[in-house]
Amino acid sequence: MIKSFFKRVFSSGSDETAVTPEQQSDAQHLLEAGDQGNAGGQQAGLAADEQDGPREKVTIRREWLEPPNYRELYHAVTHLYEQASQTEAMLTRLKLQLADNLQNVDVLTAKRVNKYLSKAEHDIVDLTYFLDKTDQATMDIYREFLLPERIEQLNLFLQERCLMIYETSKGLGTDYKAEIEQFFDALDMTITPTFFDEFEQWREEVLKRHAQEEQHSKDEQEQPSAEAMLKISKEEVENENIQQIDHYLKQALQSPEIAREMKGTLLFSFYGFSKHEDLLKLMNRKEVNDWASLLVEQHPYIFYFLNNLDYPMTQFLTSLVVTTEIEDSFVYYNDDELTAFKAYIVDALEKLADWVKEDKDRIVLDFTDQFQ
Repeated sequence: MIKSFFKRVFSSGSDETAVTPEQQSDAQHLLEAGDQGNAGGQQAGLAADEQDGPREKVTIRREWLEPPNYRELYHAVTHLYEQASQTEAMLTRLKLQLADNLQNVDVLTAKRVNKYLSKAEHDIVDLTYFLDKTDQATMDIYREFLLPERIEQLNLFLQERCLMIYETSKGLGTDYKAEIEQFFDALDMTITPTFFDEFEQWREEVLKRHAQEEQHSKDEQEQPSAEAMLKISKEEVENENIQQIDHYLKQALQSPEIAREMKGTLLFSFYGFSKHEDLLKLMNRKEVNDWASLLVEQHPYIFYFLNNLDYPMTQFLTSLVVTTEIEDSFVYYNDDELTAFKAYIVDALEKLADWVKEDKDRIVLDFTDQFQ
C-alpha cells in the first residue's frame, strides 16, 4: 500500500507508480504476460560479480543526467526484485559506479548527479533496498551525492529511506530491521536503542495520513473517473516508462466491479514532440514503437479500458505497434502483423472476460469492430 503514494508524499508531485509483485490483486493471472516480458531482454549493461554473493552493477553515465534516463536502473531493480521473489537463494545486490567523466566533477555537475539519483531513488522505490551496502564505491556515491548535510534534513531523509527499505523487505519476507541496521552501518551511523519503536510510531502516522487522504479522495469522487486522460511525456517514451498506465490499470484491476466501471475510460496522448510533426511520423518513431510495444506486451488487456467513443484509441495504439500506412485519411495495417496482433489481444481479452464475468464474444467483438 505504501508504494502507491511514495512519490506523492516524498517527492515533488509526480504520481507515477510502478506496479510491484506484492501489489498485484486477484487479477494476477492477467499480468503473467507482462511479468514474463519484463524479465527478458532488459539486462544489457549489467555485469555480475560473484565475490561474496551475487552482484549486479550499473554504471551511471553523464549522458543519462539530462534528460534523465533511468532505464538501466529501473530494469536492473525490477529484475532483482523478480529474482528475489522467485528464489530462496542469496539476494543479489546492486553496485553503482560512476563513469570516468563523472569522477571529480564540478559543483554544477555534482548537483545534476544529486538531482538524478534523488529522483531515481524516489521513482524506483526498491532501489534503496537492493543497493550493495557492503560495496565501498556504491556507498561513497550515496554519501557524496545523496546524504543531506543539514541535520534537520537528514532525519527526514533517513526516515523515508527506512520506510522504503521496510516496504521492500516486507514484500520479500526478509528481516527489515537487519536491512535497516546494515544501511546505517554502511553510512557510519549508529541506531539508538529506541530507534525502531520511534520508526514504527512514525510509520503508523504516515499510514494514518495516507488513509485519510485516500478517504478524502473517495469522498470527492463517488465513482471511478468516467474518463481518464493520461499525458505521456517524450521523456517517459524515451525511457520506456509506462508507470502512469501501470497505475491506472492497478486501480482498474482492484476488483471485477471496478474494472467494469472503468471500461472504456482510458485516453492517452503524447507531449514534448515537435508540434509540426505529423501523426504518421510520430507513429513511425522507434522510441514510440518501443514504448507502445512494451505497454501492449505487459498489458494486452488494455484494449478493454480504451475509450473509443471520443477517439479511436484502439486504432491509435495498434498503429504504434503494427506496421501502418496512412493514405487518403485511411489507415492500412500490415496484414500478417495485424493477424498475429489480434490473436494475442483476443486471448488476453477472453481471460479478462472470465474475470470480470462479461460475455467473451461481446468483448472480443468490441475490439475487432474497431478495425472495420
